[in-house]
Amino acid sequence: MTDRLRAVWLLDWHADTPYGLTALGVPADRLSEAEEKAASALVGQALPASWQGADPALRRRLVAACRPVPTTRLWHVSDDRPVTDEARARQDCLRVLATEQPEAEPLPADRVSRLPGLTALVRLTALVCRMPPEVWLDADEDLLDVFDRYTVGYLPDDLL
Repeated sequence: MTDRLRAVWLLDWHADTPYGLTALGVPADRLSEAEEKAASALVGQALPASWQGADPALRRRLVAACRPVPTTRLWHVSDDRPVTDEARARQDCLRVLATEQPEAEPLPADRVSRLPGLTALVRLTALVCRMPPEVWLDADEDLLDVFDRYTVGYLPDDLL
């Protein structure tokens, strides 16, 4: 990592259609603190298979536990274009992420493997991002509410 690097990304790729890339930004200088707090909140927890189907008390407990984890932002984009295969969808999602967030870079896989807390947080957040957009949760049950800045959307149909 270079001195200019202000944030690092942990990535979660959803390989079933609609494809999706979730990126969790963490301040580069607070990575150890973020991992410690995320691990304290999530490692050893029985995480739900679906956020929408999870018990509201569990959602509230997890949201409260994740609030102290320092992050810079969350970015999730789905690709539901019917003519796109997985490899192309992943390439397009990564390209858009790099364009929109040039100051950050994904952590190498060998470093991510040593961050079980943050890995659990990005995977859990990816679950929340895949919920139908018409589902509204109270702030204390909505994991997205722990992020100061977040983007959840779709790749445009006309992406080149």
